[in-house]
Amino acid sequence: MTMTMTKKTDSVASPDFAIFVLGLEQKYGVTLDEILEAVARFGYNRGKVQSYFEVQSYLKKNNLPLESVGSSMVNHWFPA
Repeated sequence: MTMTMTKKTDSVASPDFAIFVLGLEQKYGVTLDEILEAVARFGYNRGKVQSYFEVQSYLKKNNLPLESVGSSMVNHWFPA
C-alpha cells in the first residue's frame, strides 16, 4: 500500500507534471488550484484532467453552464 501511494505522489511531484500543469495554465487560463482540484477528482490521469479543461473551455465558448462538467461528461466525451 505504501509503495503504491509513494508511486502516485512521486508522479505528481515530477518535473513532467510541472510542465503539464504549466501547459494547462497557459492553454486554458486556469489556476493551479483548479488543476489540483481536477487531479483530486480524476486522479493522476493526464488525459482525463486535460479533457476536463477542454470540456470546460468548450462550454465557456458556447455560453453553457460550467456546473454541468462532471466525471460522467468527461468519461463520455473522452474515454480512457
